[in-house]
Amino acid sequence: MAGDMANYRPISLTCVPSKILERIVTNKILGHLYSNNILCPAQHGFLLLQSTCTNLLECLNDWTVCVQSRQQVAIVYIDFAKAIDVVSHKKLFAHLHAYGVHGPVLLWIQNVFVEHTHQTKIGPHLSDTATLISGVIHWRWATHIPSLH
Repeated sequence: MAGDMANYRPISLTCVPSKILERIVTNKILGHLYSNNILCPAQHGFLLLQSTCTNLLECLNDWTVCVQSRQQVAIVYIDFAKAIDVVSHKKLFAHLHAYGVHGPVLLWIQNVFVEHTHQTKIGPHLSDTATLISGVIHWRWATHIPSLH
């Protein structure tokens, strides 16, 4: 239903210099994850040439092979779409640090999230400003990322 607020997700309008800096940080983190073999080969989504569509195609192929060889197949899919909206900032920073993201890159990410506020506008009306303690800015991780190999 169009009037149901649960059907809408917030968007964040950012200036061009901020978007450029986000792209630099994203490329730095992905480069680190690739070069240190931290990403699981089964990871799809948020990666260049790896999407939920490629994940489904690989799964369909695996299921077909199993069915053709008369093996049983049990399938469980979990939708984590909203899970990222409740990520604790402290836990995010701890995980990034554990994966080797340190120094200026981690400091920049912390500065983006610490005391980050949100305000909603519907028509001419503005909500009160709220400080966010969880959730992440929805950057487009996989757009225009040059080859890292």
